[in-house]
Amino acid sequence: MSPDPVRDKNFWLLSSMERDPAVKSALAAEPSFRALLTAKAEALQNADKACPAAGVTGASGFAECYASSAMWSASEIGKAGATLKALYASKVSVRAFVDGPLRRSGMYQRYSAKAGAELLVAAWEDCAKGVNRLLDFYALGKPPRYAAIDSAVYDVKSPAFARMIQSVAAMVVVDDLPQAKLFFQPTLDFALQVMRLHRRDEAGRHEPMELGENRAAVQRIRTIAWAKYPWTVIVVPGSGTDNVSIRMSPAGRLRCEMAAKRYHAGRAPLILVSGGYVHPNQTPWAEAIEMKRLLMAEFRVPESAILIDPHARHTTTNLRNAARLMYRYGVPFDRPALVTTDQSQSLGIESQQGAERCIREMGYMPIRIVKRISRFDLEVFPLIDSLYADNVEPLDP
Repeated sequence: MSPDPVRDKNFWLLSSMERDPAVKSALAAEPSFRALLTAKAEALQNADKACPAAGVTGASGFAECYASSAMWSASEIGKAGATLKALYASKVSVRAFVDGPLRRSGMYQRYSAKAGAELLVAAWEDCAKGVNRLLDFYALGKPPRYAAIDSAVYDVKSPAFARMIQSVAAMVVVDDLPQAKLFFQPTLDFALQVMRLHRRDEAGRHEPMELGENRAAVQRIRTIAWAKYPWTVIVVPGSGTDNVSIRMSPAGRLRCEMAAKRYHAGRAPLILVSGGYVHPNQTPWAEAIEMKRLLMAEFRVPESAILIDPHARHTTTNLRNAARLMYRYGVPFDRPALVTTDQSQSLGIESQQGAERCIREMGYMPIRIVKRISRFDLEVFPLIDSLYADNVEPLDP
């Protein structure tokens, strides 16, 4: 992972092409991409003059003008996709990247059945639409799916925000454009800087976790004798509070106690706690971090038995992110895990409505429920579709 995990998680294709010298060279040498880079760079460079000249007045119009200069049009997305498809056919380096790292990454798992060229185009379209969504949410103030917890922090129609977005555009032009070689970089840099104005870096916090909060448990995973345990992991979804002064909700504490009892009874070698910086909006406390702290301090669970996911923002992504970490860290996918939580949430996860929400919001089921073990416990199998990065949710893609 690069020093910018938010960039990597939201736009894995683009950041990986930046880091692959052969692919980067192939894209930079393509005439149609050089023309697109020039056009996007000029749009940002001219925004200071073009926006007022277009008769756009007021702070909200100013931000909208800057955003529109950076956004990808349907025509641009289509032309870039066609060029990428042609490069896949003509460049060995591009084919090797797509058929190797891109496909193996799982970041575009929903397109895994597609042939190489189509996989590349689908991944590009996800990225381009994701950039546009960032600007919709954090430059134009359009509401994301869960506006109460994911929306812009500052008033995008205020004069202060107009000055900030003008500075962001100038910084991209002055500092970043001279080094830009790839057609997508000006727009991508601009969108991510706008996102950072609102302190929306949740997706990158605590990364790389395998070198930090999850290091002890990841190192231990290699030594676990899985056959000794009925379940691989006890997955515990977090529960937020409605008060910024409260680090953990009573529901979160109860769930931790349940998980600790099962761990000490030898039901699984690991506890995986999941929950991000969610409630209330812009809280300084991550549910998973606080759950880990409690498990260690009060319930005598060692750090080497605890995995955290400090990024999930919903019950659906608690399950999805748990499956992701299990796959990434080498927890067996062919053995069942346990989801342990209070009765109300457990019934919700098991319900038809819970399944429909997963399909509606993510497009797939992150787990397969095998059976109910108790009123608090579900036996499940993680599913590989969970690796797919969701470009609709930039705070936890």
